[in-house]
Amino acid sequence: MSTSKPTEALQKTATLVCSLLAGGIAVFSPDWRHELLAGYNPITEGQNLNRTQTSAADVAFEACSQRQETLEAQFRDRCNALVGAAVANPGSAQVGQAVFQISPEQLSSFGIHATRTTAAQINVVSTAVLGRLETLRTAALDPGTRLASLQLYQDGKPLSGGNAGSEAFGPLGVWVNGSFHLGELDSTPAQRGFNFKNWGVTTGADYRILDSLVLGGAFSYTLSDNDFDHHGGHADNDAYIGSIYGSYSPIENLFFDALVNYGHINFDITRNIRYTIPGDVVNTSARGDTDGSLWGFTASSGYNFHYQALNFTPYVRFAYRRLKIDDYHEQGGSGWGMRFEEQHIRSMKSVAGATLSYAISLPWGVLTPQFRGEWHHEFRDPSRTITASYLGDSAAQGSAIRVPAPDRDYATFGGDLTATFAYGVSAFVGYEALVGYQHIASHRITGGIRLQF
Repeated sequence: MSTSKPTEALQKTATLVCSLLAGGIAVFSPDWRHELLAGYNPITEGQNLNRTQTSAADVAFEACSQRQETLEAQFRDRCNALVGAAVANPGSAQVGQAVFQISPEQLSSFGIHATRTTAAQINVVSTAVLGRLETLRTAALDPGTRLASLQLYQDGKPLSGGNAGSEAFGPLGVWVNGSFHLGELDSTPAQRGFNFKNWGVTTGADYRILDSLVLGGAFSYTLSDNDFDHHGGHADNDAYIGSIYGSYSPIENLFFDALVNYGHINFDITRNIRYTIPGDVVNTSARGDTDGSLWGFTASSGYNFHYQALNFTPYVRFAYRRLKIDDYHEQGGSGWGMRFEEQHIRSMKSVAGATLSYAISLPWGVLTPQFRGEWHHEFRDPSRTITASYLGDSAAQGSAIRVPAPDRDYATFGGDLTATFAYGVSAFVGYEALVGYQHIASHRITGGIRLQF
């Protein structure tokens, strides 16, 4: 009994000294918690984490070590179990896996998909409309020969097959394009990868006001499906996009094209969180949905060079894209659910490219294979930070989701095959691949029909 009293007194004295020391630091340093925690977090000690994972672990440790009484119960229990496992087993692979699972890296897929793959919603629409503009600008050069894709000559005379192009069609054109994209973003130490599939349909109508001027409008619907690596969940989004476009040819063979888009997107995302540590087993999902808007414009110019049935068209293009994603809260997550702030993504890109085609006259019409190559340079879309916080932390301490910068230069290559029939009817199929973009593969398959009245 007599030996325990000095020990108890010593413990009380030590507690008092620590309290006074912490109070003094609080007076002289408003950011005293960070000072006390600087250089030490048992969750991250001995782990090989990226910046997003480190930030998620730091915020979790600060919350459960400094604000226990204000935390929501489920979040507090999860956080305490994670810290306890880290303290008991420094550098444990199980703790590292737990941090990987709670880190919300999946959220960066929205912006990456929007600006860095050919499957982006606005890219799908722009590709469809630009294909139609190609038809319009070549048709505008010779009102008497309005074929579906190219102005065709042989021995200095318009080329036709099976009566294709033998009539001057009316000023109204109607068209429908469908597309399918697939690809993947590789997982790297800096980000979680995903596979994507994208479907889109665009329908439009245009009117030839003058032989050199055509204006039109289009409506598009696209649906995207992303599956995250390591069974990380999935994201779905669908977009509704309207477009206004036009083509003008001030002199023969020279053209200027323009396109403006605006649309609305619905986003749905599910993050799977699965790990096992001593004292805790987690197998859950956090689900969220939000809305967004996008808009952009494209301007291009080029010149048609033709020799008999051969056509070569070099061109340059400038495109600007802007995407806004609203803030939202997740549902579920068994304590690891998060809230995410609004996102803004911008892309400004230049493209230099050329097409080469050859028209083959057949008894039933004209068959035109075409090849295309483009060099892209991205001026904007920098590395950025998305701010998130745990729903169970009333202080809403911010965690940073890091999105790495994109490749600045890359290329696309592809080809199309167009069949032009009598009475202004044509159909086509096409393929395009993304080339030279580090850690991203993207492929596009398109098809459609066009009618001229």
